[in-house]
Amino acid sequence: MSVGSLGAGSGIDLESLVKQMVSAQKDAKVKLYQDKIDGYEAELSALGKVGSAIDSFKSSVNALNDDELFTGRDAKIAQVEGEEVISITTDNTASNGSYAIDVNQLAKGSRVMSAPGLFSSADDVITKQDAELKFKAGDSEFSISVVAGTTLSELRNQINTSEDNFGVSANLVDDGNGNLFFTATSVIQGAGNTLKISNTAIQKDADGNVIDNTNKPIDDTVNDVEVEDVPVEEEAVTPPEEETDELDLEGDDVDFANDGPIPADEEKDIEDKIETPVEADIAAVDEEDLEQGDSLPVAQAALSLDSLSTEGMSAGMYTPLGEQARDAIITVDGIQIRNQTNTFDEAVAGLSIEALAQTDKTTKVDISFDQKTVQETIKEFIASYNDVVGMLQASSDKGAVLNGNSMIRNLQSSLSTQLMSSHGDSKTFTSIFDLGVKMDNRGQLELNNTKFDNAMKRGYSEIAPLISGENGLAQSLESLLDNYTGSGGMTNSLKESVRQSIDSTEGTLEAYEDRMVKYEESLRSKFTSLDSRLANMNAQGGYLNSVLAKM
Repeated sequence: MSVGSLGAGSGIDLESLVKQMVSAQKDAKVKLYQDKIDGYEAELSALGKVGSAIDSFKSSVNALNDDELFTGRDAKIAQVEGEEVISITTDNTASNGSYAIDVNQLAKGSRVMSAPGLFSSADDVITKQDAELKFKAGDSEFSISVVAGTTLSELRNQINTSEDNFGVSANLVDDGNGNLFFTATSVIQGAGNTLKISNTAIQKDADGNVIDNTNKPIDDTVNDVEVEDVPVEEEAVTPPEEETDELDLEGDDVDFANDGPIPADEEKDIEDKIETPVEADIAAVDEEDLEQGDSLPVAQAALSLDSLSTEGMSAGMYTPLGEQARDAIITVDGIQIRNQTNTFDEAVAGLSIEALAQTDKTTKVDISFDQKTVQETIKEFIASYNDVVGMLQASSDKGAVLNGNSMIRNLQSSLSTQLMSSHGDSKTFTSIFDLGVKMDNRGQLELNNTKFDNAMKRGYSEIAPLISGENGLAQSLESLLDNYTGSGGMTNSLKESVRQSIDSTEGTLEAYEDRMVKYEESLRSKFTSLDSRLANMNAQGGYLNSVLAKM
C-alpha cells in the first residue's frame, strides 16, 4: 500500500517521531563541531590582527635601522613664512655650517612683440604665399608652415597648438587706439636664449610645385620689381663705448660695474636709442604692372611675413627693453654665481638652491644634522611599539581568544628584554631610555622632548651606534621580528596550523552529517514499512467489524 507521507496510513505521526530521533542523535554533536570551528576562526582572526601589528612594528624598526637616518642634513633659512626668497634641498654630502646668500637676479624667459602700427585687426592677413616660421631660443627650436591667406588670429592658434612647440606662447593685445600687437613669449631662460623668429618662403614654380630650396632665406629685395624706398622713422643710434665689466653680461638687469641697478634715466636713454623695426611697404608693387601669366615674385608675396620676424632688415618684431632672456644670479658668501635657471644644483656641494625672489638683504642659511627627522622617526617607532604591545596584551588577557598562547607570551617577554638591554658601542648612551624614552606600568613608551633635545646636544654622533649600529637596538629588534614575520615566521605558521584544524574539523562535521542523513533514511525506511503494515491491519480490522456487525 502506497502512502503520501509517513504516518498517513497508520494515522500515527511517524514524521515527527523520525525527526525527533534524528535530532536527538545529531544536534548536540553538530553544535560541538560548530563551536570548535567558530573558536578556530576567532583564533585565526586574532592572529591576523596580531600579525598585522607585528608587520607594522617591523616597518617602523626598519625605518629606525636606516643608515642614512643619522646622516641627513637640515637647512634652516632665516626668512618669513609666506615671503620666501630661496628654497634649499640638502643631501648627506652637505657640510654643516652657515651660508650668506643673496638673490641678485631671477632667471626669466623672453618676450618679443610687433612694432606699433603694423596690425589693426586679428583678421589681418600676414602672408600672400606659403611660408615657414622658425622659432628658436637657445638650443630649442621648432617650425610651423604658414599657408597663404593666414590671419593673425589663425597664426596665434597655430603656434600655441603646435605639437613641437617647446614653450612659446603667442598672444594678441589691443591698446584701444587702433593698434593691435602680436606678442610671443618663450619659457627658455638664460642669457643668450632670447627668442628669435625667422621666416623662409616656400618657393613654387609656375605649375605650383614646391621648389627644393626651402631653406634659402627670403631675399630683402624684390626680383624684377622696383619697390619704393621705405623711409625709416628713426635712425639707429650707436651708443658710445662705455667701460665694461666682466660681470656685465648679456641678460643682466644689474650694473655690476657701478654696484647697483641701472638708473632709470640711463634706462630711458638706452630705450630711446633702440631702433624700432617697421614693416616693409610692398604696396608700391602693383600686381597689374606684371605681365599676364607671370607669378608674383616670391620675396614680394612673402615679404609681409617679415612683420612677424625678429631677423632681417624688414623685421617687424623686436625685443622690448628688459624682456630679453636672462640668467639667475646669486651670491653665496661673497662669491657670485650665474645659472640659466633659478635652480642652482651645483653651486654648493650637497645643496640644491632655488631662487624664488630677488633680495635686498642677505639671507642666512644654517646647515646641520637633520635632528627633526630623527625625532619624528623615533616617535613613529614608539607609537608602533605601543600598538603592538597593546594588541598582544588585549589578545592574551583572561578570557581572550589567545589567552595562554605561548607565541604571544614569548614575544611580549622578548620585546621588553630588548628594550631594557644595552646596545651599540656608545659610551654616552647605553639604551633608548637615555634619550628621554620612558615606560609606564602598562608597558607603554613615551618620549620626553626636553630630555631628547638635551641628548641630541650631548652627543648626536653617539645616537647612531645606539640605534642603527651593528649591535644597535633596531638591528636586534629586526632579528627578533624576523622569527615572527614572513611566510616562514611563527605567526604565519601558527595561522596555517589553525587553518588546518578548521579544515579537519569541517571535514569531520561533514562526514558526521552524511552519517546522519543515512541514519534518517534508515529510520524512514523502517517506519514506512511499519506504516504500511499498520494500514493493512486497520483495513482488515474494519472489514471484520463490518462483518460482525451484520451477524
